[in-house]
Amino acid sequence: MAKPKGNLDVIEEIYRQIPAFTDVFSEDTFYVFVTFFVLSTILVAFVLSRFITIKPVE
Repeated sequence: MAKPKGNLDVIEEIYRQIPAFTDVFSEDTFYVFVTFFVLSTILVAFVLSRFITIKPVE
């Protein structure tokens, strides 16, 4: 008879399927990713600031 899985077993199975940080990034690729992420965030904020205006409520 198979033992039913508990919540902790499900969480552990999901955790095993997610790659570790060091599997995804090396030190150099992490710095490249952060640089592009920060620059793209600034660019998106700049572009959105041209189209969105906040007006005071009277």
